[in-house]
Amino acid sequence: MDLALFGIQGAGKGTQAKIIATKYELAYFDAGAQCRGLAAEDSNLGRKVKEIIEGGHLVPSEIVIQILENFLIQLPPGKRVLYDGIPRNSEQKADFDALLQKYSREIIALNIELPEEETINRLMARGRNDDKPEIITQRIKIFFKDTTPLIDAYRAQNKIININGNQAIDAVSQEIFPILDKYLLN
Repeated sequence: MDLALFGIQGAGKGTQAKIIATKYELAYFDAGAQCRGLAAEDSNLGRKVKEIIEGGHLVPSEIVIQILENFLIQLPPGKRVLYDGIPRNSEQKADFDALLQKYSREIIALNIELPEEETINRLMARGRNDDKPEIITQRIKIFFKDTTPLIDAYRAQNKIININGNQAIDAVSQEIFPILDKYLLN
C-alpha cells in the first residue's frame, strides 16, 4: 500500500511527509523536488522543464507522470511510496490512477486539514519571498479549485483519511501514526 499526501499550504505536509517516509521506510516522491531536479539536468527534457518552471508555470501533467513512472521503475520490488504533490488536479488524477494500476500499486490518501485563517497566519509567519498576502490568497484559491475535488474523489472511493493539522507537529504525527500503522505495517 502506497500513500498520497494532501494538505493546504502551511498545513505541515512537507514536514509530516519526511517524518512518515522515515518511520515507514517509504520511497519519497516529491513532485516539485523531482521537477526541480530534472530542471537542473542538461538534457532536452531538463531544459524544457527548466523553461516551464522559470516561466512561472506548472510542469504539464504528462511530464510529471513520465517523471513518476521513471521513479517507480527504479524502485526495488515491494518498495512502497509516499506521493507528495501528485496528483494535483482531476486531470492528473486520471493519469496517476492509470499509472498506479499499470504497476499494480494501491494507495490510501492522507489529507492534513487546516482552517484557511490559520493557513494565512502560518504562511505569513514563514517569511518567504513568495509568501505575500496576494500570492497566499491565490494559492489558497488554487488549492480549493484543484485539490478539493481530488480529495472528494478519493473520499468517494473510501481512500481518504482526514487529519487535524491545526496542532503541534508532534501532535499531528501522533494522530497519523495509529492510522497508518493499519495500512503500512506488515
